[in-house]
Amino acid sequence: MIQPDNFACHNVHLETERLKLRPFKDADFDTAVPFYRDPEFLNAIEESPPDEPVTKEYLKKAGKFMRDSGFLFAIVEKANGRAIGEVCLQWMNLERAKIAGEKIMRLPIAIWDKTLWGKGYGKEVVRCLMAHAFGKLEIDRFCPVDVPVDNVRSQALWRSLGLTVSREADGGKMLDFEITRIEYEKIN
Repeated sequence: MIQPDNFACHNVHLETERLKLRPFKDADFDTAVPFYRDPEFLNAIEESPPDEPVTKEYLKKAGKFMRDSGFLFAIVEKANGRAIGEVCLQWMNLERAKIAGEKIMRLPIAIWDKTLWGKGYGKEVVRCLMAHAFGKLEIDRFCPVDVPVDNVRSQALWRSLGLTVSREADGGKMLDFEITRIEYEKIN
């Protein structure tokens, strides 16, 4: 049964060594808003940051889209129970990355608190969700898309997990990464 505060509308709970991934809740939007008002954070995760300050309603609209096309999670530190980010294991919604007959997923992720960047949390989350996607959901291809060419941190994350650039997008401003099931199974 889905709890009333469960914005994500799924009951998938996953864990890593240091983190829990739980369905995103309405209250998580309140936690996220201040981070989305930090220009450095916003520029790191948004291709075109909004001109106006980000509101809870703005985040809920984006969250609803992700919820309706995949599995929206809050990233929670086990040590203190604090929500530190969001991630969506999302069915591919971009035509350029779809392949007929294949199940393909993408993964928008954000660690809200910049003091936690570079501590391996993103990699821990992605590893967990790739294992879930290839193992439980039996996808054929995992394809993070729209990685800015100047976001070296994000590019390093995807490369460290065995993904390679599959295409350039938006006139060379964005990169799409991917790994196939066969490639994933070879390294895991």
